[in-house]
Amino acid sequence: MSFPVISAKSWFGFDLDDTLHEFRRASAFASEHVFQTIHTANQHLSIESLRDDYRTILRNATANAFTDGRTSTEYRRERFDQLLQTQGFSDTALLERLLEVYHDSLRGNLTLKDGALHLLQTLHQRGKKVIVITEGPADAQEWTVQELGIRPYIDVLVTTNEIGRSKLDGLFGTVLKKYEIATDEIIYFGDNPVRDIQAARAEGLLAVLYDTTAITDLEDANALRVNSWATVENILVRGE
Repeated sequence: MSFPVISAKSWFGFDLDDTLHEFRRASAFASEHVFQTIHTANQHLSIESLRDDYRTILRNATANAFTDGRTSTEYRRERFDQLLQTQGFSDTALLERLLEVYHDSLRGNLTLKDGALHLLQTLHQRGKKVIVITEGPADAQEWTVQELGIRPYIDVLVTTNEIGRSKLDGLFGTVLKKYEIATDEIIYFGDNPVRDIQAARAEGLLAVLYDTTAITDLEDANALRVNSWATVENILVRGE
């Protein structure tokens, strides 16, 4: 793929979590604070056991990719309630406290990926349109981009929660049709090889994997990837 192909795109699409910001890390910190809060209230419960049980709950709870329209608070309340129940008890006051602990810790640990803000600013300055297509509750993702300070540089924010489809169930095609974006007008970046890259390509989009551990490759059409946002910005600004 030639650099002019990238520069010529009028729309730049991005996943949000672990593409534009360090969601996995922030969520892990927030979850650990939840486990510690439960352990403090009930010291016979081990943090390791809570961690293992929560991992199972998360795996089952996110299977629908947040397509049922509920809010982030509803999802979290359900998960934390299940976690308490797996330990054999229910405590309404503690449950509400866990929601506060998670929210506050998540806010305190939100961090943009290196170069993400500067890239979004450059795209904005050059008149490019930015669309974020992501899985998650609509209220949480809107809150996240506001907290990260990148909302002014995003023209469209779309979530599976809003559309009612997952990325593997035609989300990309539905979004492009809704916003009248032709497939040849957009390039999409995401960190998940299956849910982002394969799914986007299946809908006809040019999709590039964002992987900080890999070597940038913009030659192999079947394995397009970048390892930093600075790489993309250099292409836009200097064509290199």
